[in-house]
Amino acid sequence: MIYVLAYPQFEPSVAERIRRFRTENEPSRAKLVPPHVTLVFGLMNIHPHEFLAHCETIAGRSSQFEVSFVSEEITHDPFEKTHKLLLVSSTGSSQLAALHDQLYEGVQKAERKDDIPYRPHMTVATNTDRTIIKNLDTSSLGGFPLLGTIRALEVVKLENGRLHHLRTIPFGKSG
Repeated sequence: MIYVLAYPQFEPSVAERIRRFRTENEPSRAKLVPPHVTLVFGLMNIHPHEFLAHCETIAGRSSQFEVSFVSEEITHDPFEKTHKLLLVSSTGSSQLAALHDQLYEGVQKAERKDDIPYRPHMTVATNTDRTIIKNLDTSSLGGFPLLGTIRALEVVKLENGRLHHLRTIPFGKSG
């Protein structure tokens, strides 16, 4: 399955606090992938080279932008049958949503789940028990807002439980 991610670049101490929190509260995912915002979810029926060209076009007409995560929210993931703690984006969320929409243009639109509204966020904890998620203390993250910069698209392939980096595509326009 092909995914498109955005890795916010945080000030080093913020990045370390997020990394530690995820390592404690979603260890398997923290080992798999750095803190990220998912822009495209698990495409299965595409030609990777054509999709990479599409991603390059989108990135080429995009500029880097600031992103802030300003609040937390608990949600249930019906696909994984887990509860998740999300850090919800404020600044930059319109750019993330626009990238999400643009990346699904074309043949991959058939795989878009339009019944699930897209909300830009970072998942930092996952557990089957909602009470565990509800009782997490996020103060170790250092307080909101968490500020970062998005500078590129990351195209990855999840195969046999491992994430394979396909391409980093920097944004082309000067911001």
